[in-house]
Amino acid sequence: MGAVASKRANTFANIFAANIFAAKTFAIFLRGLLACSLIVAGAHVALAQTPPADAPKTAPEPAPQGAEAPAAPPQGRVTETPAVVIDGNAAQTLLGKPVQSLKGADLGRVVDVVVDRSGVLRAAIVDFGGFLGVGVRKIAVDWRMLHLPADGPMNKLIVDLQRDQLRNAPAYKDGEPIVVIGGAAAPPAEPVPPPAPAPAPAPKP
Repeated sequence: MGAVASKRANTFANIFAANIFAAKTFAIFLRGLLACSLIVAGAHVALAQTPPADAPKTAPEPAPQGAEAPAAPPQGRVTETPAVVIDGNAAQTLLGKPVQSLKGADLGRVVDVVVDRSGVLRAAIVDFGGFLGVGVRKIAVDWRMLHLPADGPMNKLIVDLQRDQLRNAPAYKDGEPIVVIGGAAAPPAEPVPPPAPAPAPAPKP
């Protein structure tokens, strides 16, 4: 009787162990199956996102006749400002230049210039006379009476007038008519001859 009970107990133990082994094996199988499913699903997603190599490209539809093409956006244009390089030894500024007579006597200094509406330089305003700023008068001197030295540095202007002519000249005052010293009046225009009369028509025969 005891041997039978022991045999039955061993049988139940073997069956229980077999069930546990089967459960573990099934769990491993389920894990492998789930991993394979995930790999296959990922491959399907990658294939779905990759366009086929031989897919035909659709050409853009032609615009209907009579429709205006869209204007192209304006492109930025880089414009260059023209410039000229002037030799400093060939040109000089005027303001502040001393004015001397033909004999080299100091007469004053250029403090301003006068131009007409067309931009032509008409006269130079010269601070004439005085001593240490006392008794100085501004005089408008015709630009044609001034010239730079023929040679050497261009650091002064020479006026073709005498000191007495400048001393007796009326002073320049801003806002008043400008009396230009040394400026000759323009010669009167020659009268235009009237047009010749048209020849009389020839008499008919």
